[in-house]
Amino acid sequence: MSMFKVKIVPALGLLMGVFFLAAHFFGDGFLESIPSKSELVEISGEIEWANRASKSGRDVRFKIKEAGTFVHNGFGSSLAKDIYGAVSVVGTNVTVLADLTETQQPMAHEYSYNPVYEIIANGVVVRSSYEESVASENRGSLLFP
Repeated sequence: MSMFKVKIVPALGLLMGVFFLAAHFFGDGFLESIPSKSELVEISGEIEWANRASKSGRDVRFKIKEAGTFVHNGFGSSLAKDIYGAVSVVGTNVTVLADLTETQQPMAHEYSYNPVYEIIANGVVVRSSYEESVASENRGSLLFP
């Protein structure tokens, strides 16, 4: 028998088994991308500018005066369109729940962005409360048992 069949195949099988056991018992921790609400920071202010990554893109980027730049990474372009419509008017007052521990910097951008998980524009929740974000994440994680 070749060394491949005698040593390599069983070693690969063992490694795969360990991986699947770890994924089964600790997989939820790997899949959770939304931090708990207590880890998020509420930031309020006036919109200075807002844009979308592209016309059909799902990311909405915006700047709150004297507070920083933020991004909402959505799951669809219709949600991004609604959010953009709510925050694109300069001077709109917004309140966001932001993760200040994570920073995203797209290539060739002058700004870095902190992700947000809830946006309230002029006192109205813009189709994405924190609880809706978590529920959406949980529905997505069903694809990765």
